[in-house]
Amino acid sequence: MERIEAYTDFRRFLKDFYTERKRTDETFSHRSFCQKAGLSSPSYLREVIDGKRNLTDASIPQFVKGLGLTDLDAKFFGLLVRFNQSVDPLLKQEALERMRGLRRKVDTTIVPLDRYDYYSRWFHPVLRELACKKDWRDDWAAMARCVRPRIRAVQAREGVELLERLGFLRRAGRRWIQTDPVISTGGEVDSLAVRAGNREYAKLGVAAIDDQLPSRRDISTVIFGMDEEAYDQIKREIREFKDRIARIVHDQTRCDRVMALNVQLFALSGEEET
Repeated sequence: MERIEAYTDFRRFLKDFYTERKRTDETFSHRSFCQKAGLSSPSYLREVIDGKRNLTDASIPQFVKGLGLTDLDAKFFGLLVRFNQSVDPLLKQEALERMRGLRRKVDTTIVPLDRYDYYSRWFHPVLRELACKKDWRDDWAAMARCVRPRIRAVQAREGVELLERLGFLRRAGRRWIQTDPVISTGGEVDSLAVRAGNREYAKLGVAAIDDQLPSRRDISTVIFGMDEEAYDQIKREIREFKDRIARIVHDQTRCDRVMALNVQLFALSGEEET
């Protein structure tokens, strides 16, 4: 099951928790959970999951005990309960903001300016991921054939050599490993190299509309009107969304493909001309 910070409904979290525990331990039951939590009613958990009963300030710590949550996850669970059960919009918003502050961030290494050659070709980041997928035995042609769109074997070799020289990859026996699992420019950087890279990935996204099956990509557009306050809020939501994506990728145990995620928010209108 997903980490608790991925949930926006505490009842769904409890249901998934019960299902997962039952899958791994046949003796686990609603009754055994309530006994561990110190709850007097053996049906308390089932009634909460089914929406027939709410949690109270007194029962939240008991559920935390039954769930075996860490201190940080316990705080998130309490806020999640308040977010779901509160009828006051201000209290719900306060709980939501505090939940956002508790979400775990992935350690990210900022790429210094003197290593921006990394962004000089669109396939360098692809090779950084692909090179670690398996032992390629320096078969650059095979590595190049896995890149979409295709690159030449010499480009794969020179690209990996550049990544090693800049310190993004290093040898571990016969395999390549990343020196820093997660890297970033540190936000919107006004760099010609980064802008060129964004431009290339936008073009690749356009090509993917026709070149890739819908089952292998997800491309959509939403057009809407907004004011400056909504614009700032959406920018914050985009940053948090990218943080969630980073956590998902960071927590995976294997890699069988390299994907690109383009996030674009731009104006389609301007000030009325007079």
